[in-house]
Amino acid sequence: MLTFGHAAIVAAYVVVALALLLLSLFSRWPWQVKSVLIVTTTAACCACYFALPALLGWPTERAVPKRFNLIGVFIQEPDRRTHEPGAVFFWAADLDPDHDQRPRAHRLPFSLKTRALFQEGQGKLRQNIPQIGEVEEDDEVLGVPQDRGQLGQKSVKIKFKDAPPAGPPSKEAGG
Repeated sequence: MLTFGHAAIVAAYVVVALALLLLSLFSRWPWQVKSVLIVTTTAACCACYFALPALLGWPTERAVPKRFNLIGVFIQEPDRRTHEPGAVFFWAADLDPDHDQRPRAHRLPFSLKTRALFQEGQGKLRQNIPQIGEVEEDDEVLGVPQDRGQLGQKSVKIKFKDAPPAGPPSKEAGG
């Protein structure tokens, strides 16, 4: 769902595209140059429109990291009135040092098992007990299919455990 701010960005690109179109129509440039400019500008407008959700922090479609630090949870219950299926949104930071460790928003389809699992993790977070999530491949359908294009494939199963307590600071850190 795009808001006024998002629509304003897209509208700005459309204005630039229309200005280029008018410039191209009344200029003496060769038609090949004009057509390349028009196609390129149109592609840039479309790319901007479809790239906005990713830039705005919407949940990623990437796979859930194998080991992650659970940062926050939001559970959207299914709505019978609007027929919204519901979802479990969570923010996680990958614990693998070879991957990007910045927090990312993820989305899982709503189910009673997923809700119960994440409510438990959320409850421990509220008690200031950091949670580590671990993903295991499983034949049971809980979570997100690994290959989103093919339904019925293996899905991911997430388990939470309390994070180990932080050790004392190293002497090399200085102070």
